[in-house]
Amino acid sequence: MSDQLFKNQPETGLRSAPAGRPSAEIAECLLGVSTALNTASDLESGLHEVARLLKGYIDYETLAILLLDELGHELRFEIAVGFDSEVVKHWRFGLGQGIVGTAAQRGEVVVANDVACDSRYINASADVRSEIAVPLISKGHTIGVLEVGGSRRDFFSAERQRLLSFLGDHLAAAIESARLYQNMSEQARTLSLLHQVSRELTSILDRRQLVQRVAEMVKHLVNYDIFTLFLWDEQQQLLVPSLSIRGDGPWTGQKMTMEIGRGISGTAAALRQPIRVPNVHREPRYVSCSHDFDVKSELAVPMIFKGNLIGVLDLESGSYDAFSNRDQQLLSTLASSMAIALENARLYEQLQEDEKRLEKDLSTAREVQKQLLPTSTPWVQGVEIGFAYDPARHLGGDFYDFLPFGDGRIAIAVGDVAGKATSAALYGSLAVGTLREYAAGHSGFGPGRILTDMNQKLCQLGFDNRFVALGFGVYDSHRRQLTLANSGLPFPYLLRGRTLQRIEVGGVPLGLLSGRQYDEVTIDLHEGDAVVLISDGVEDSLNSSEEEFGRERLEGTLQRLASGSAREIARGLLAATHMHAEQAETYDDRTVLVLKVAGE
Repeated sequence: MSDQLFKNQPETGLRSAPAGRPSAEIAECLLGVSTALNTASDLESGLHEVARLLKGYIDYETLAILLLDELGHELRFEIAVGFDSEVVKHWRFGLGQGIVGTAAQRGEVVVANDVACDSRYINASADVRSEIAVPLISKGHTIGVLEVGGSRRDFFSAERQRLLSFLGDHLAAAIESARLYQNMSEQARTLSLLHQVSRELTSILDRRQLVQRVAEMVKHLVNYDIFTLFLWDEQQQLLVPSLSIRGDGPWTGQKMTMEIGRGISGTAAALRQPIRVPNVHREPRYVSCSHDFDVKSELAVPMIFKGNLIGVLDLESGSYDAFSNRDQQLLSTLASSMAIALENARLYEQLQEDEKRLEKDLSTAREVQKQLLPTSTPWVQGVEIGFAYDPARHLGGDFYDFLPFGDGRIAIAVGDVAGKATSAALYGSLAVGTLREYAAGHSGFGPGRILTDMNQKLCQLGFDNRFVALGFGVYDSHRRQLTLANSGLPFPYLLRGRTLQRIEVGGVPLGLLSGRQYDEVTIDLHEGDAVVLISDGVEDSLNSSEEEFGRERLEGTLQRLASGSAREIARGLLAATHMHAEQAETYDDRTVLVLKVAGE
C-alpha cells in the first residue's frame, strides 16, 4: 500500500487533507503507532517498532529519538536508525546545538530542506540531504526530539511534516507515560529491595561479613566498576578503606586513606552530603587511587548516624556520567541503613571486647577468691571437718573459713553476702579479711563479741545495700564444746545419731544495722555428733518446676547421711541439691560445712 502511495504522489509523499485534520494515511499510521506503543513490552522495543512502521509511510534515510538528560542539558540517543554506532554511543547535543538542539531549545519544529546550506546542521550521516527535528513536548516541557533525515533535498513536504508533528505528540505522551510507569515500577522494586536490604543488614553483627554483604547488595542496585567502603577512624582522623570490590571480586589494588576534604570521598565526608561527578577529569577535587583502571565518573555518599560520620560509600565507573540521580538517591537511602548497621556491628564488637576483658578479669578474680578460701580442712584432735561449695556463677557470694583460735581451739565460719557475682565476691573478700583480723587479734572473745565488732566495722564503712549473713563458731577440743553465734544465716543443725535438732541462734546480718549485739549458744558434743552449717542457697535450690529443695528434704538427707564422715555428709547434701535441681539454672551459691566429733 505504501509503495503505491509513493508512486502516485512522488513529490508530496502523502495525499493532502483539510487543514487541522489528518489524512486517512496519517490516521492509519498513527493508529499503528499507538498500537505498537501500547502493546510493546518496554519503551525501547515500542520505539523501534514505531521506526519500522514509519518506514512504510516515509522512506527516510535516518531516524533518531533523542531524550533530554535528567538535568535537561543534553540530548542523548534513545533509539537510532541509519547512524554509525560510534555516533550513537558518544554524541551528545546541547540545547541550541545542531538542528535537534535548536528544536529542543525553541520547542518548535525545525526543517532543513538542504542541510548543505544550513549552518546549524551537524553532519552525522553522509547520505542525508534534508532533515527535520520535531520537539517532543509533554505538559508544556520538552522531553526530547524526533529527528528524521531524508536522502534528497526538500524531502519533507507539508504533509510529511504534519505526519511527523502528529507522531511527535503521540511519542511525547507515550514516552512520558512509559517513564511514569517505569519510575513507579522502579520505585516499587527499589522500596522492596531497600526494605529487604535494611532488614538483612540490621541482622548482621559481624562487621567484615556486613561490609561484604553491602558490596553484593549495592551491585544489584547500582552498576559500578569499583566499589570502596571507607570507615571513619576517629583516632587517626582518616577515612580508612575497609573493603574494595572491582568487578565480581575483591580488588587487590591499594586504596589510600583519605583525609577529610580531600578527594571526592573526603569532600563528601566533610560536607556530609553526596557528591556525583559525571567526568572526574574535569573535577579539580578528584584524586586518583587506581593506577591500572581509568576512572571516568564517581559517586560518593557519606554514612551518618546521629550526626556522627561513620564512613563513605564510594562508587567508580569506567564510563562517563555512569551514575544517575536515582542512583544517588538510592545509595543515600542505603547509606542510612548501612550507618545504623555498622554502628550496631561496632557496638557489638566493642561488647565482645568488653566481655573478653570482663572474662579475663573474672578469671583473675576467681583465682584470687580461690586463694582466699581454704582448699583443705585443718587437723584438730578428735574432730573431723568437711565442706562442700558450689558458686552459682563464676564468682560466689558465699564463703567459708577455718581459723586457729588459741590452744586446742578452732573457729569455723560460713558466710553469705547479699547480691551476686563480682560485687558480692568483693564484699565477701572484705568480710573474710575482717573476720580473720578479728579472729587473730581477739581470740579471747566469744563468737557473739566477734560478730558484734565486725558488724560495727562494716557499718562504719558505709556500703549501701551491702550486708553479710555469717554463722561463726569456736570449737574447744579439750572440752568438746562448740560455741555458736549467727547473723542471718539459716539455723545450724545438730545431728546426734539419726536425731536432728535445729540450733536456734540468730541475729541481724552484719553491716545492716549499727549497734547490734549478737547472742551465742554453747553445745556439749559427744562422739559421733555433727554440727552442720549451711547457706540459704541449699534449702532454696529450685528444680525446673520451680520447686524448692526445702527443709523437709534437707532434714531427711542429713538423717540419711548421719553415719558418714564430715566430708561425706557435706558432699552428700550438696549432691542431693544437684539431683533435685537437675538441669535447672542455679540462682544462688550453696555452701555446706560440717564439724563432726570423732573418737579419741
